[in-house]
Amino acid sequence: MNKRVVIIFVLVVVLVISVSGYFGFATTKVPEATPTPQTVSVTTCDVEQTVTAPGNLVNVNEAQVPMPATGRLSAVNVRVGDQVQAGQVLAELDLVTATQARVDVLEAQKELETLQKKRLALNYPRASEAYIKELRDRIYFASRNVDELEASYKQAGSLSIKQQIFSSLTSAKEELRNLQGNLNWYLGQPTENDFATADTELALAQAKYDVAKAVLESLEIKAPFSGIVFEVSAESGQTYQAEAVLFTIGDPKALEVIANVTEEDYPLLVVGQSVEIFFDARPDVTVQGKVDRIIPKRIEGDRPLYNIYISLNEVPDGLADGMTSDTAITIAKREGVLCLPRAVVRASSNDTITVRVWDGVQDVEKEITIGLRGDTYLEIVSGLNEGEQVVTR
Repeated sequence: MNKRVVIIFVLVVVLVISVSGYFGFATTKVPEATPTPQTVSVTTCDVEQTVTAPGNLVNVNEAQVPMPATGRLSAVNVRVGDQVQAGQVLAELDLVTATQARVDVLEAQKELETLQKKRLALNYPRASEAYIKELRDRIYFASRNVDELEASYKQAGSLSIKQQIFSSLTSAKEELRNLQGNLNWYLGQPTENDFATADTELALAQAKYDVAKAVLESLEIKAPFSGIVFEVSAESGQTYQAEAVLFTIGDPKALEVIANVTEEDYPLLVVGQSVEIFFDARPDVTVQGKVDRIIPKRIEGDRPLYNIYISLNEVPDGLADGMTSDTAITIAKREGVLCLPRAVVRASSNDTITVRVWDGVQDVEKEITIGLRGDTYLEIVSGLNEGEQVVTR
């Protein structure tokens, strides 16, 4: 065998050995396992859908304290920012104004008493028939007595006798007039118009007296409730007209939130919905409240916004009128339901969607039904069990 044949033989042997070794290694290699995908567990949670609305605190219990009557102030006892108690004297009127108020009360009281007597007279019981007959008999005899005295007066000769008869005649005529007046009064029956007129006059007199008395009682100008003096427009020694505003008092704890919502969120709101309120001034507290009033009128401006009012269950210290707030209004809530993060489930207009679930070896597709679409989580109505691992990507 020559040298060239030997070389070719060696090359063929090497090639056969190499190919056999490759196929032998390939048939004995262990297959790689499928990598575990990123998943999230199906859990039980509360699913909430909320609407956010920025707003401000407003005071809902302010009162203006007016001047009770035209006059001069003799003293002003408070300053802006003072804390006052209900009934505390804020200012006082001078003696002249107080005296006139007392005179007004006395005059009104006198008029009222007169009209009360007049009205009461309409209700006096009428005389009996026997008493009316007695009066008429007395009038008859009194009339005859007058006639007889008049005749005697004409027939009297001397001046002294005439004077005696004239005196008796005068007394007899006076008695006759009184008897006739009494009879007419007892026989008189008041009409419906008499009653109506008397009632009207009495009511007006009562109102006049009540007003005069109220003015007198308010001469010491008092705080209507406990709170803070927000404004003072009164100065000692100055004269003011009746009803001029002297003070503004406010209750610092009487606060509510006025917030605004977008046109898209407006249809979702109803009175009574629960609200969580957050304040820049008190970032350490979260206050609970509810939607109290919804104003169906667009706020003037470039954006379509609508005002709502939110009442607070409690008012922490450190809050005041005008402070900013953020609110989260609960539109719907499901408690203790199966849920998944919203980011895991692809957005869809349908309630039935498909997800991939990892069973430990491979991922499989499952069709699920979702319920409430919350801000952070989705409610799982069917198709999944708690603890199952849903593939996120």
